[in-house]
Amino acid sequence: MYVDHEPIHHSPRTKPLPTLEEIDIDEPPTLQRYIEPFPRPVATPVHTSKEKTKFEVLLENQIRDGTNQWAPFASQEEWGLAVWLMKNVGQTSTDEFLKLPATRDRMNLSFHNNRSFLKRVDALPTGPNWECEIVTAPGDQCGEDGEIVGEDMELWYRDPVECIKELLSNPAFKDSISYVPERVYTSSDGDDRIYDEMWTGDWWWDTQTKLPDGAAIAPLILASDKTQLSQFQGDKKAWPVYLTLGNISKEIRRCPSAHATVLLGYLPVPKLSCYSDATRSLAGYRLFHYCMGKILASLVEAGKTSVEMVCADGFVRLIYPILAAYVADYPEQCLVSCCMENRCPRCTVDPNDRGDPTPSPDRDVLSTLETLYAHEHGCEPEKFTNDGIRAIYEPFWCNLPHCNIFGCFTPDLLHQLHKGFFKDHIVKWCTSLIGEDELDARFKAMSGYPGLRHFSKGISSISQWTGTEHREMQRVFLGVIAGSVDQDVLTVVRAALDFIYYAQLQMQTSTTLAALKACLAMFHRFKDIFIKYEIRKHFNIPKIHALLHYFASIQALGSNDGYNSESPERLHIDFAKDAFRASNKKDYHEQMTLWLQRREAMWQREAYITWLNAQQQAAAEQLGNTSDPNDPNDPNDPNDSDDSDDLDANDRANAYDTSGTALVSYRVAKAPPLRGVTAQRLIKHFGATKFIPALTSFLQQQQSYLLLPNTSDRFDLYKQIIITLPPNTFLSSQKIFNRIHTSPAVPPRGRKQGLPGVFDTALIIDDPMEYRSRSGLAGLRVAQVRVIFLLPPYFGAYPHPLAYVEWFTSLGAPDPQTGMYVINRSTRQHQPNGAVISTARIVRSCHLMGQFGNTIAKGWTTDNVLERAKNFYLNPYIHVDTFTTVNIN
Repeated sequence: MYVDHEPIHHSPRTKPLPTLEEIDIDEPPTLQRYIEPFPRPVATPVHTSKEKTKFEVLLENQIRDGTNQWAPFASQEEWGLAVWLMKNVGQTSTDEFLKLPATRDRMNLSFHNNRSFLKRVDALPTGPNWECEIVTAPGDQCGEDGEIVGEDMELWYRDPVECIKELLSNPAFKDSISYVPERVYTSSDGDDRIYDEMWTGDWWWDTQTKLPDGAAIAPLILASDKTQLSQFQGDKKAWPVYLTLGNISKEIRRCPSAHATVLLGYLPVPKLSCYSDATRSLAGYRLFHYCMGKILASLVEAGKTSVEMVCADGFVRLIYPILAAYVADYPEQCLVSCCMENRCPRCTVDPNDRGDPTPSPDRDVLSTLETLYAHEHGCEPEKFTNDGIRAIYEPFWCNLPHCNIFGCFTPDLLHQLHKGFFKDHIVKWCTSLIGEDELDARFKAMSGYPGLRHFSKGISSISQWTGTEHREMQRVFLGVIAGSVDQDVLTVVRAALDFIYYAQLQMQTSTTLAALKACLAMFHRFKDIFIKYEIRKHFNIPKIHALLHYFASIQALGSNDGYNSESPERLHIDFAKDAFRASNKKDYHEQMTLWLQRREAMWQREAYITWLNAQQQAAAEQLGNTSDPNDPNDPNDPNDSDDSDDLDANDRANAYDTSGTALVSYRVAKAPPLRGVTAQRLIKHFGATKFIPALTSFLQQQQSYLLLPNTSDRFDLYKQIIITLPPNTFLSSQKIFNRIHTSPAVPPRGRKQGLPGVFDTALIIDDPMEYRSRSGLAGLRVAQVRVIFLLPPYFGAYPHPLAYVEWFTSLGAPDPQTGMYVINRSTRQHQPNGAVISTARIVRSCHLMGQFGNTIAKGWTTDNVLERAKNFYLNPYIHVDTFTTVNIN
């Protein structure tokens, strides 16, 4: 039943999943994917021959017309200027720039003013055309003449079927598209299911069974969110509606620069002053559904009978566009589902029982429509009141084929978890128990870590919160409150944090979903402790109830990261705010759509140029004219940083154990930035008090030393080392880079303030055999890295840089209260237990949090807590990668 290789489908795949043979042996075993293919033909091409994609047609036309890829611009340089002008400069400034003598006389451009520039931009192929429809709200108020007053408004939108064709036919997505549902497992026995991409979820599989053989689904993912346009003054707003497809890999969908999400329309945001206060709200709800119905009208017939579409691989397929997911915040979910805002948009839970972890029956589309029909015709069905339904008699989704709108709502990690569950509830409750001043003092004294935000003034004074601040607090919150609250409170907070971390994994399995469910059960089991302390009277909270639906949503549609509401909020910058700023602020929707159409034309041409370059590169390689594969502009290269160290991609090394298997990969600067530093200075300024005896012991172990070190010896030092971690299958396919810094304190000089010393902690291989044979933290031990140096040649040769570290005690069993490992500094005869090791033994950076106790000691700061605290927590929440390493074996 299950296969461990790429299944043979009845249609060609564009993105083959890795087989067991393709998986690198150094990757974690969880990368294995055993695929159960769909049992019937799926996505069968209508014709055996391929059609030309839009990029191939464009290339053919250019060859015929004798133009190049930059046309209608004269050259690559002129095209680059055009991209810059369109992205960064307004029309008035563009006109001024092009009329400058230096521009006009020296650059020899083919356009000399803004008008001629835009004329060339408008000659570029673009996406689907925009339509404007005037929508009239009849109102229920009379004017001075005694007539009913109405309100006209503009609805701007594009045909969703044309937008789907645009996305599916884009050759840039060829290697990131799938048309076939799959069930994927971690082993051949099929016990542990994998859920990541939408096509691995149950919704696609179940919906495919309802369609004819050979059909392909285009699962629509819609998102809508009202946003403010004007700043400081005015009340200009926009209500964008976005569309993307579940066929496209979520890693591509999440990347704004990939342009895998298109703007479908702008909903009107009227004041509706033509309605009375009593009816205005319901009129607004009905207007929303009417406008959405207009926008999505073409999907009704297309979802029933299918549409032939040219796909990115050139094959023509019968595509059924079906609404699969709707990304929105809680109020908008209630708006879409036609329910009151004190109800759940997914299920029929009683509004007074939302704190109960017992699941309630899901809302049903047919039953809801029948209830609305009965209410419209004068009946008063009990279900209308019990389910909290609004009198919206023609919801936009009523005629969409195969659409269960209530199952379309996806978890909202930003508003439900980070802001709602954590910030608005967990943090607030704990603040009431601990007190603002004590909590602020603990945040101020939190030890540092590369990339960790230090709340230097605490958290009580922060007025503007974003998702970034919420996540930064989560990274240290359990360590902050540990010792100041009792066991049950700590258990509730730990369960909440674990739930948040499991929920944001980019690959879920049956095992992680079971852990997610156990965290929620633990939270509900102990949550009454806040009632005992009179912090809460009940837990009838919508965002806590919503957590019950995470499991079904993940199983149906894949992991949550594919539907995060942060993505549409990021898109507001490109599709709403920047477009509004480019307008004259009057009748701005028309100007915004024109500006966006021009931006889309530029984006498409950029994608075409990238595709054409790849085609030419492939052709050159076939002729044997290969180029250097090392791309110096790789955005994932950790060497591309603002750090003063000159990191060279070639200065990297792998650490091997005795069997020759690579254990650790790291990078250091091309040349040590600190040269000729005496051992005496290392002892005094780097705190390396046991450097001489530690280096002596290391050299004696090597049995190849010529001399013994003394305080006069000089060493070349590195400021940092970058550890390359393998891709974490629960996060992404990208490698993870850890920086470990060793910098002495810098004294103040003139107007410049001094800087504290930074000596990061790391997990180091203590037992190579145990590290290789087991997962998690087995074979590792924590140490503080104080010096990274090259061994002078007169001491002998060594293939790797060395590090002087000071050990902490070995990891024992986790603390039963916090679930974190508790360690302290290791000593020998009341002195630091120092050692010199190869940098090849450094596995990853780690974060230690001092145990603050019931009340934090006076004088503890972020700069000295590692020296003053006696015991430390090894923080698993510092990064999701660390969390999975510790908790998922």
